[in-house]
Amino acid sequence: MRFNLFCLLLLLISFLTVWAQPITGEAKNLEFKKDSIVYRGNVKLTRGESVLRADEVVIFLDEKGKPVKITATGNVRYYEPKRRAFSEYAEYDLRSDVIILRGKARVEEDKNILEADEIVYDRKKETLQAKGDNSRVRTIYIEEEKK
Repeated sequence: MRFNLFCLLLLLISFLTVWAQPITGEAKNLEFKKDSIVYRGNVKLTRGESVLRADEVVIFLDEKGKPVKITATGNVRYYEPKRRAFSEYAEYDLRSDVIILRGKARVEEDKNILEADEIVYDRKKETLQAKGDNSRVRTIYIEEEKK
């Protein structure tokens, strides 16, 4: 019985891995390198319901050609159903599912706002950390009315 359950679990895991969400990209210019793909000019990358826009985006690839990290520079905007984020620089580690925003970083969730020099967002844990180097961290939190 345990062996059958184990086999079923392995089958499920392999099925989910095969159907992982692809990353689609659009830009004015595109450059392929051995270990990276560079998008320049009005870049738009989409993965599932998440959208990243910037002036330049670099996708770093592992030895098998799979994306492992994405960096974005210049007018960075990131959107997903519950949150929006803005900064001058962003880094997204696909393995750990962590996003780092630097330079006038701002995250909006509903009507709540967080601004800092650097914001680290862990998507798996759904946690945010903010740090102010040149300015203080600023938050606007609007409590929902109880009915």
